[in-house]
Amino acid sequence: MTIKWLFSSRLRFASTCRRMALSLRLATTFLLMGVALSAAVQAQTAPNEWVWMGGSSTVPPPGNSGQPGVYGTLGIPAAGNIPGSRSLASTWTDSSGNLWVFGGNSVDPNGVGTLLNDLWKFNPATNQWTWISGGEGNDTSYYYAGVYGTMGVPAAGNTPGGRENAATWIDKSGNLWLFGGLGTQSWGYLNNPLSDLWEFNPSTSLWTWMGGSGPVTFSLPAVYGTLGTPADANFPGARQGATTWADSSGNFWLFGGAGGGYLNDLWK
Repeated sequence: MTIKWLFSSRLRFASTCRRMALSLRLATTFLLMGVALSAAVQAQTAPNEWVWMGGSSTVPPPGNSGQPGVYGTLGIPAAGNIPGSRSLASTWTDSSGNLWVFGGNSVDPNGVGTLLNDLWKFNPATNQWTWISGGEGNDTSYYYAGVYGTMGVPAAGNTPGGRENAATWIDKSGNLWLFGGLGTQSWGYLNNPLSDLWEFNPSTSLWTWMGGSGPVTFSLPAVYGTLGTPADANFPGARQGATTWADSSGNFWLFGGAGGGYLNDLWK
């Protein structure tokens, strides 16, 4: 009886030791995997370092049209899609982390300056661009005219004209807002200071002209009214390069910019 008990105890002890050894090996393996994964993540997100994520590495000579866009199919993301070269485009970042870009100053394939009105979305999770609206910037048009439609009414044909340096906000519902800039209204003259206000709804992919200068008006002066008193007639004048914010209550703020001179007026 004593011999059987000793033998059984030794078996249980040996089994326990084997289980402990296996657990230790597994714990060591997972620890090493965690260290390796942490090192890999740190290597990818090292501080104070840039990562080239897309676009061409070829720098065009001065006066060159730069890199053309690859538009693909409207509304369809694809690995080969990419906006063409441009400067002074308008941007937003939505609540899902997608990056949006509209218009900007570019040069067409013939070397002629043009203002774009194409809207793009970039999804950092997939590293893919989607052409959302506006004209393709690879033709030889000197401008991309706006289609205003009816104020306050979204429509499939509506689109802001080509422009640069416009002011932007994004509201709590995720709609993209665009104001002014230097650009083109519906009749196609370039480089006019604008004061039109637009809203883009990503859920419907529709633009709405919300107010301000219309299809054939530009360079409108501000209507200031009484300081600190809201009124229907109040209106920021045409400008480009203004500074913008959206506060926690959803109000849009706009400061300064260039419009008939450099401005320092603050609007809400």
